[in-house]
Amino acid sequence: MQASGFSKNTRSLNMLNTVAVSVGLFFLFLALLTFAVCRRNPKVINAALINLCISLFLAHLLFLLTQKFLLDIASDQLLCAVMAGVLHFLFLCAFVWMFIEAVLLFIFVKNLTQIRPKQMEMLSWKCLTVIGYVIPLTMVGVSVGLVPEGYGSEQCWLKINKGFRWSFLGPVCVILASNLILFISIGVLMVSTLRKLNNEVLQTKLTRSDNDLIKRVMLKVLLQFVIIGCSWILGFFTENNEVINILFIIFNSQQGTFIFFIHCVFNHEIRQQYKKFLSSSCILTKTAPKPSRR
Repeated sequence: MQASGFSKNTRSLNMLNTVAVSVGLFFLFLALLTFAVCRRNPKVINAALINLCISLFLAHLLFLLTQKFLLDIASDQLLCAVMAGVLHFLFLCAFVWMFIEAVLLFIFVKNLTQIRPKQMEMLSWKCLTVIGYVIPLTMVGVSVGLVPEGYGSEQCWLKINKGFRWSFLGPVCVILASNLILFISIGVLMVSTLRKLNNEVLQTKLTRSDNDLIKRVMLKVLLQFVIIGCSWILGFFTENNEVINILFIIFNSQQGTFIFFIHCVFNHEIRQQYKKFLSSSCILTKTAPKPSRR
């Protein structure tokens, strides 16, 4: 009876995981499609957010395929270890890009709050690409070099023996702590700037629209930080706790859903793009020539 119940619970968790990850992938695809349409509007999208979504999409898709064909993949230890290493790399990429997005927001706020005008400090997309993908690749390479047998658990993920899971949880904790420090720094900059608004020079440099833009972007990035980052904290407590395991599956798989609603549905500029697209589609449908009847 116990074995039967355990098997039933496992099947239920696998079904929940498949459905939840599929829903998250669908909304991640919608978000990437929206960003492709609005890629020329800097108030809507930036390179860090696009690469964050790409990393999450590939990671969740690979995870779904791995779990779907787990029996076949787990039978080949080398393939299982390779899949675990790629998943490790993609999820680390997502966290690094989330950190980059927070850094860009900090630089943006710092530039706007400078009283003396100067050239905007901003990293080039080439430099961002190196940071966003080479650093996670280096982390995975170091992990493989130090503990080569650490990849390829029963679920084709990181093995928990010898503390190898900290090769992922360690960088995640560092990035979450760094992001928290950046958000506090941004908040301090915003408060100090608002107190100086009686300065005419600053009033001309930091307009009300800039101030509103900073608040909106900061709120979105902060929500994104909580949704994507803090959901992984539940991963510390999933062992032998079915309730937390279910919560982890739900919150972690719906990262794409939250990103779509935060950056697309609740974005005024994107809603305007949606309206223009729908109105133009309706006009084209009405003006399309009807087939003649013979």
